[in-house]
Amino acid sequence: MTETFSEYVDCAPLLDDREALDRFYEEHGYLYLRDALDRELVRTAAEQMLQGLIALGHAAPGTTLDTLAIDSFEAVDEVAMHEYVKYDELWNHPTTVKLWEQVFGEPVFVFKSTTIRYYPTAAGSAEPSFLTPLHQDGFYIGPNKDFRTAWIPLLPTSHAIGGVAIADGSHKRGPREHVITENFRRFGHPVRGIPAEEFGADEQLLFSPMEPGDVLLFHAFTCHKSIPNVSVDPAGMRMSMDTRIQPASSHRGFNSLTPWPESAKDASKGILSKITGTPTTAE
Repeated sequence: MTETFSEYVDCAPLLDDREALDRFYEEHGYLYLRDALDRELVRTAAEQMLQGLIALGHAAPGTTLDTLAIDSFEAVDEVAMHEYVKYDELWNHPTTVKLWEQVFGEPVFVFKSTTIRYYPTAAGSAEPSFLTPLHQDGFYIGPNKDFRTAWIPLLPTSHAIGGVAIADGSHKRGPREHVITENFRRFGHPVRGIPAEEFGADEQLLFSPMEPGDVLLFHAFTCHKSIPNVSVDPAGMRMSMDTRIQPASSHRGFNSLTPWPESAKDASKGILSKITGTPTTAE
């Protein structure tokens, strides 16, 4: 059964109205900013991801972003891919930092940890296990919860190609229980997600097609989940990146200071410790 979603509200017109911008964020727990990032910077990151997939043997030489298709996300060495995508040059570019500071209304610090995603179509198969169930980033990341997740597409998304669905206003209920979800796995470990009974029938999921240059920012306690790529005729790639941003004056925890390749596969620290249930004092 296909899910139906309401659409994000474009908040880009509010960027110059501090009170309206903050009011929308406090009420809804997200900001969708259409065409807010430099498209050439985003295109460069997409081309770097493509070159990584070619260099690692998952796409043929001469493949373009328009013709890219890979057999499997899980077959790609994710750590090796981070050598090719220079995402910090996008996240910390002066024009991007200016946007983050408009959003926060103060100086910011961009996390050293970025997740890169390159999902081929999974049409006709079971829901990919490497996608994320309904969850809150604030469950995995801390200790302070004043960060915001920034999610961007590197290629156009659609209802078929998928992306991220967010629950409008769900941050206002604060942290929720997360339990082991066997049908979603990361690095061989079952991933914790929000059980159905913890998510109200009246909580509305939002999802809109996005273009490179768009950005979705949301609260640490906004409930969200992956929408799978089920595109056919033509089949497309879902390519995206996400990081977190916090006030520069706030505490900087383990995940904010540690690049993804150094932390994500260490089951005793950071995000993965929450996924596997391993006790840790590092956040």
